Amino acid sequence: MSISADIGNFSLDSRQLARIEYVHRGFLYQHLYAVACLFRAAQAGVTHVVVENDEDVELVFSAKRIYAQIKTRSSGLVLSDIDGALSRFKAIRMEHVEGRRSGDAEFAIISNSAPGPELAKMIEGNDWPSDVAFIWPGKSAALDQALPAPWPNLSDAFVACSDTASTLPFLILAPETLVWKLAGRIMAASAGVAPNANHTFVVQDLPRLFEQLVIQLQDFPAPPLNYRPQDKEPALISAERVRLITGFSGAGKTSWVSQTALHTSDHLAYYDVADISGPALASAVARELAARLFGKSSGKLGEILLPGAGGIEILFALGRQLAEENRTATIVLDNAHRVPAADLSSLIGASKHLHFVLLAQPNAAVARIEATLDVKAEPLFGWTNETAAAEGSSLGCKGDYSAYARLLKLTGGLPLYTQNALKIAAGNYEKDVARLCAAVEERTHIVETAQELILAEIFDTYTEQERQAVAALSLSDVPLNQIEASSVLKTAFAIESPAAAAAFRRLRLTGAIQVFGVDRFKVHDAMRPLGRAHLDSCGAETVKSAQSALRDVLMATLPIDHDRQRVFLLLRMFVALGNIKPLVEMAGDELFHEMGYIDEISQYLTEVAASEDMSAEDRFWALDGLVFAGFKQGDDQDMRRKLKQMDELVRRNRLGLTERLAVGMKRMLFAARAGDVATVKATMKELSGLLPKTPEHLRVARYNYAHALFELGMTNECVATTLDLITEYYDLLGLTLGDVMGKNPDKIFPLLKGDQSHTDDLKHLADCLDLQGKAIRSTGTHSGLSLVHALKFYSMANALDSFVRVAQELVEEFISRNDYIGARDMMERNLLPSILELKMAGRVIPVRSQYAVVLAYCGAFDDADAEMARLLPYESGMDGRGQQVLRRQRELIAELKINPPPPQWRMPAKLDQR
Repeated sequence: MSISADIGNFSLDSRQLARIEYVHRGFLYQHLYAVACLFRAAQAGVTHVVVENDEDVELVFSAKRIYAQIKTRSSGLVLSDIDGALSRFKAIRMEHVEGRRSGDAEFAIISNSAPGPELAKMIEGNDWPSDVAFIWPGKSAALDQALPAPWPNLSDAFVACSDTASTLPFLILAPETLVWKLAGRIMAASAGVAPNANHTFVVQDLPRLFEQLVIQLQDFPAPPLNYRPQDKEPALISAERVRLITGFSGAGKTSWVSQTALHTSDHLAYYDVADISGPALASAVARELAARLFGKSSGKLGEILLPGAGGIEILFALGRQLAEENRTATIVLDNAHRVPAADLSSLIGASKHLHFVLLAQPNAAVARIEATLDVKAEPLFGWTNETAAAEGSSLGCKGDYSAYARLLKLTGGLPLYTQNALKIAAGNYEKDVARLCAAVEERTHIVETAQELILAEIFDTYTEQERQAVAALSLSDVPLNQIEASSVLKTAFAIESPAAAAAFRRLRLTGAIQVFGVDRFKVHDAMRPLGRAHLDSCGAETVKSAQSALRDVLMATLPIDHDRQRVFLLLRMFVALGNIKPLVEMAGDELFHEMGYIDEISQYLTEVAASEDMSAEDRFWALDGLVFAGFKQGDDQDMRRKLKQMDELVRRNRLGLTERLAVGMKRMLFAARAGDVATVKATMKELSGLLPKTPEHLRVARYNYAHALFELGMTNECVATTLDLITEYYDLLGLTLGDVMGKNPDKIFPLLKGDQSHTDDLKHLADCLDLQGKAIRSTGTHSGLSLVHALKFYSMANALDSFVRVAQELVEEFISRNDYIGARDMMERNLLPSILELKMAGRVIPVRSQYAVVLAYCGAFDDADAEMARLLPYESGMDGRGQQVLRRQRELIAELKINPPPPQWRMPAKLDQR
C-alpha cells in the first residue's frame, strides 16, 4: 500500500476530469437538440438541417435560415458566455445583407438555464438585436415552430426526444433506440464523417434514414428490458478489423452486442452461425449482407449479386462498393466457435472494408481462431459490485457491499448467473443475499442455480483428471503458480506433475482456468462451485487431503508473499482443518487486526472461547483477539463480559505474566473509556508491579497509559506522554523530523536504521502520533502534522485499518478548516484507491458516503447525489449503525445545498509564492 496509490478508476486530475465531463455533457445536449430538430423538420417546412457549421444547429428554409447557438450551464448565463456567438451573428448577418447568402437570417440562443440578472436586463433593453431570440426552459417565444423548447438537463432532453420518436411510424424500433442512433449519426456528421460528411441532413431523405436505422437493427436479438453494463465494457465499433469476444454461456455476450448496437451509427449486421456449415458461411453472410446494405439502392444490388457469383466474390464486391461510398460495415457473428477457423479466415479475408466481431465460448476452437486470425480474445468482465447491488435492489434483496462481493465470487460476476442467484435469494432466502451465499458456499442450497445447470454440461465433457484438477483447485480463490497447483493435485489425487500440466493446458483452452501474469492461475470463479461439489463427492478424506495440501503451500510462501488474499485463504484452511494454535496466535497480533483478518475467523474464535474442550491458554487468546476487535466496534456490554471471562481464566488456571498483562491493559483502557478513574488507577498500580522493565514493554505500557489519560479527558498529560514516546521511536528508527517532512513512505524506508524489520516500531510510532492528534483535536485545535505523519507510518507498517481510519479523520480535519479541495484530493489520490486496491469491502460504503459529502462541500452536488444514489441499493442490507451513517450523510448534503459552507481556504499569497 502506498500513500499515493492510484488506480484506473480515478483520474490523476479530478478537476480536469470534471471539465472534460462537462464539455461532453454539453455536446450530448447539443446532439439531442439536433435530433429534436430533425423530428420537427418536415412539418415545420425545413429543407435542410446543418450541424456544427457556422453555428451549432442551422435550419434552412426556402426563404430564410435560422442559426442556433446552444448553451448548457449549471447556473444563469452571463454576457461572457454568449459574446462570441453575438459577434458571429453580426458577421453572418452581414453575409445575408450583402447578398453573399440568400434569404433572411434569424438567430437564436438556446439555453438550458435562464439568463442571469444583468444579461436578462440587456435582453429586455432596446439595444438587444431584434433578430436574436433567447430561449430557455419556460420561455417558449421561439422564432419558429422548428425550434424545440429547450430542456433543463440531459435526462429531460432524452425523455422528450423519446416521446417524440414514439409517434413516428417505426414501431419495430424502440423510441429510445431511434434517439440514440440519430444522436450517433449527428455526432458523426459533426465530425465530418460519411454519410453526412458535409454536416447536412436533407429533410426529404429523413424517412429513408429512419428506415435504414430500423433495417440495421431488426435482426439483432432484443436487448434486455433493463440492461446493466459490465465492468470496463468495450465499445462495439473499434479500429480493429477483427475482434473476438469470449465468455461462458451466461456471460452476457449477446446482450452486450444487442445493447451496444443501439448506440452505434455504423452499418451493422448480426448472424448466429451456430447452425451454418463452414463452407456455406461466406455465401450465406454475403447475400444477406448485400440485400441489407444495397437492397434499396437502384441498380447496386444487381451489380453486386452477379449471376454465378460465389460468397467470397460477393463479399469482395460489397467491400469495393463500400470503399467507393467511403463507408464501412460491421458484421457480428455469434457462436463463432462452432465454425472452423479456416472458414472464418476465408470470410474475413474477402474485404478489408468489412469489420467483424466474433462472439464465442471459450474452448479449444477459440485458440485455433486466435492463431489463424492473429487476434487475441477479449473477455467480458462481468458485473461490478455496484451493478449487482442495483439488480438485487430491483428484486427487493438486502445485502451490504461484502455480501455482494461474496456473491460475485460465487458467480464470477457473469450477469445471467448473478441475476438468477439474486432471484433465488428473493424467492427462497427472504431476500437475504448473505444467506444465499452461505448456503451455496456450504453446498446446502436446495434450488439448483442456472450456473450449475449450464456449466454442468461443460464440466461433464472434461476427463477425470481435468475434473479432479478443477475440484482440488476450487478450494483456492487466489492464483497459484504451477508448482503450487501441481503439489495440491499430487497430494489430493496422486496426479504427477506432467499429467497435471497437461490438464492445466486443456482447462485453460476451455476457459475453466484463468491465467494471471506469467504462470499464476486459478479456476474461474463461475466454475468453482461445480469443482467444489465434485471434490465433496470424492469423500471427506480427499477433501481434507486437498485442504491440507493447500494450507502447506500457502504456509511455505507466507514468509515471502504477504498477499492479503492468500492470508485470508490460509485462515479459511486453518478453520476448515480445525488448526487452533496458529489461529489464536494470530488473533493476538496487532497487524492481524489491522489487515482485517479478524472478521474471517471471529465466529471460529467465539466457538473456541466457549469450548470447555480447549485449553485455557487457547480460550484466553481467542477472547483477547475478540476483545481487541471489540474496542474498535464499541460494543461495551460484550467487551465487559469477555474481559470478565479472561480474568476468570487467568485466576482459575494460574495463567502466566503475558496473559495477566494482556487482560490488565485492556481492563484499564475499558475503565478509562467508561470514565472510571478509580479502576484505572488501581489497574495502573497493579500492572506497574508486573511489568518487565525492558524498553519495549515500558514503551507499550506508557502508550496504554497515555491512551487511558485521553479517554479520561486528561489531554495535556496525554500529549506530553505521546510527545516523549514519539521522540523515542524516532531515535529507535534512526529518523529525524526532517527525514519525514514532505516525503512519501518510499523515500523514508531507505533512511531507517539497520536492516532488521521495523514493522512493530513503525506501527507503534504511528499509534502515538494518531493518539497525539486525537488529543490535540479534542481541544478544538487542528492536529498539525500528527495525523499526516501517522498516515505515513501506518502505510509503512501495512496497518491498513488504521490507515483508512486516520485518512478519514484527516479528511474531516481538512473540511473543518475549509480546505475542501485538499479533502477531495486526499479522497481521490489515497483513500478511495487504497480500499479498492486492497479489497477492503467493509470500508467501501463508509468511505464512499464520506466522499459524497466532500463532493457536496466542493459544490459538486450532482456528483454527490449520484454517488449517494449508487450506495442506496446497499442500505437495506446494512446494520442499524451503517444505515444511520448513510442517512446522516444524505441529510448533510441536503443541508449544504440550502446553506453553503464557508469559502474554500486559500493559501496566503506570500506562502503561495514560495
